[in-house]
Amino acid sequence: MDTYYKILGITPEASQTEIKKAYFKMIRQYSPESDPEQFQKIREAYEYLKKTDNISTGPAFPMLSDPSAQYMADQITRSLQAGDSKTARDTCEKAWKLFPDNIQFLYYLILAQRECGNTGKAVKNAEKLAEREPENKWFQKELAISYMARGFTNKAYFACEKAYNLGCRDIDFILIYASECFDYGEYDTILSILLEVSRQDKKWSKEELPEIFETYLMLAKVSQDRTEYLPEITERLVLFLEQYRLYIPEYIMEISIIFSNIYINYIGNTKYFSKLGQVFPTLEKACRTEEEKEIVRHLLWEYNFSLVTNDSRLGATMKRAYDAFYGI
Repeated sequence: MDTYYKILGITPEASQTEIKKAYFKMIRQYSPESDPEQFQKIREAYEYLKKTDNISTGPAFPMLSDPSAQYMADQITRSLQAGDSKTARDTCEKAWKLFPDNIQFLYYLILAQRECGNTGKAVKNAEKLAEREPENKWFQKELAISYMARGFTNKAYFACEKAYNLGCRDIDFILIYASECFDYGEYDTILSILLEVSRQDKKWSKEELPEIFETYLMLAKVSQDRTEYLPEITERLVLFLEQYRLYIPEYIMEISIIFSNIYINYIGNTKYFSKLGQVFPTLEKACRTEEEKEIVRHLLWEYNFSLVTNDSRLGATMKRAYDAFYGI
């Protein structure tokens, strides 16, 4: 397990929020397009170290009629919530043998096996689980994640697609599905599923914000060849930053990378592009170090430069002069 902490560049004392932020930072450096092998290691480390996400966004199982079975189910849930995946796995194996009709034991066994690094067994059991209830979105989701953890990217992609079509919409899964789509050049699908996230009229928790910033980063990147989506992406990004401006100091670097990707890709009406300018006063106030202030200053320069080069009212000579002036 120490290896997983090293992959994400954190210590064993890291909180769940710190684990998520470290993951967000690492996938910026090692994207699925540039370094798929390292990206897979990062995803595996993140899947192993996060403790409660799968429980909070999984299926709701009914109370079991057998007291012994319910006692074991409670014990498994407590072990998973405490991060004791080995105890959870061993208890699940016993419970599944004793109560083979209670499918929740197989479900939790898969989670525990994957967190213990038993990815091969997790895949086999996830396939059994999906066969039992082919239309269960949560079971399809666990099959997809198990394939991904094992490195079966082709199978993971199709399992993700099926889980999504069945209605699986939790944010962590959406980002997994989007990363799989990168491998197959399914950029329209990425835009579709991530725009659906950005359009949600929902109050995001502080713990979910790293995933939302990742959503906008992926949207900004994938819109390179689909610039017609940038006006909406830009507008929704600005609204998001205004709504969660109290947390901006924690995400200066993330915001700068998202903005830079928008600058690179943006070609078109400056009416929408100029909306980014509304955020700079807040960014400047949020800076806590000289390094952050320098990042924002450079970001503002890039913004002004892009604003000029995208202004259809200005001729080529004026733009070249502007370029030369700032180049000097």
